[in-house]
Amino acid sequence: MESETIWIIGGGKFGRDAAVKLGQKTPHAKIIMVDSRRLDRAPENVTFVHADGIAWLAENFTPESKVTKIIPAVPLHLAVYWLHKVFPKKDLEGRPFELPDELLAKLPHPIRQSPSRAVISHADFICPEGCNEPERICTYTGKARPASLFKLIGNVDYPPFTPLVLRSRQFAPGVGGFLAEDLWRLVAQVEAIGPAHLLIGTACKCHGIVDGLKISPR
Repeated sequence: MESETIWIIGGGKFGRDAAVKLGQKTPHAKIIMVDSRRLDRAPENVTFVHADGIAWLAENFTPESKVTKIIPAVPLHLAVYWLHKVFPKKDLEGRPFELPDELLAKLPHPIRQSPSRAVISHADFICPEGCNEPERICTYTGKARPASLFKLIGNVDYPPFTPLVLRSRQFAPGVGGFLAEDLWRLVAQVEAIGPAHLLIGTACKCHGIVDGLKISPR
């Protein structure tokens, strides 16, 4: 069986839990975990790399990389931080741009992390650990799920912002991440739009994070 390669950016509790669950679900996978802190002991069958996760991702993630899945396990908007590393190679510049309150009001339960960034969620409660993200019924409320959050972000209508969404896919219960091709698709979308005010979102069905970016030529 041909193995797949999974990168976990972050070696804290969530990163280690993700490594264990993914190792159980895909025992033939090659799992690489990256963290700036040294670990006393990495999960079994995991290759640990002592490095800054964002810098390591920017250096090692190329269109030719064999990685199939990337798991963000750091307390920041990984996709946006990675975009900032990619932009100079594309002769682009991305600057944080404040998200208006009126825009955030279109999204559920927004909590600002900075003027240009907010976390959002359908839940106003603590979700069960290891939720398997069922299609129709919420595992906590027992009620029908609202519209998927990645769709809501993509449909935000608030000029001059153009919404772009990176879907966080569930690879194991409670473990979300990206397909490698989805990240490259996001870059291609930014290049195709050109200078613009963007609402960049990463989201699964229920939880997400959004950033405002002003894109311009370098």
